[in-house]
Amino acid sequence: MSNVVTVEVWNPSYQNSKVDLEALSRVYESVPENTSIGLTLDDGEDDCVIVTVEAEFSTVTMLRDRTFYNLQISDDPEDVEIDVAGEEISWPKGCLLPRAMGVQVLLEAGDRETVWSRYTWVEQ
Repeated sequence: MSNVVTVEVWNPSYQNSKVDLEALSRVYESVPENTSIGLTLDDGEDDCVIVTVEAEFSTVTMLRDRTFYNLQISDDPEDVEIDVAGEEISWPKGCLLPRAMGVQVLLEAGDRETVWSRYTWVEQ
């Protein structure tokens, strides 16, 4: 694991950069709250963590043993339509997180086993 985060920002045009996990807080704080952000820890690896951050929510997905899992904070299985970087997708309502939570989880994800055991994950 390299702990490199790919940062994708849509504000309004697309920007892409890579930062060390330790620098993520500074980068996140520099992006306006109404901006779409995509964050991928160890992009392309077998145990990557993917975070989307929107104005009103965030999502966290972890790839583990070649299966994608969403972080779940409630048992609500209803699918809702959400807008992610200008595209509408269907997402389980129970897997929509408070905006700041996605980055918080990503900052902890340097230790994947701890993050895996600390939170509830459901298979995509």
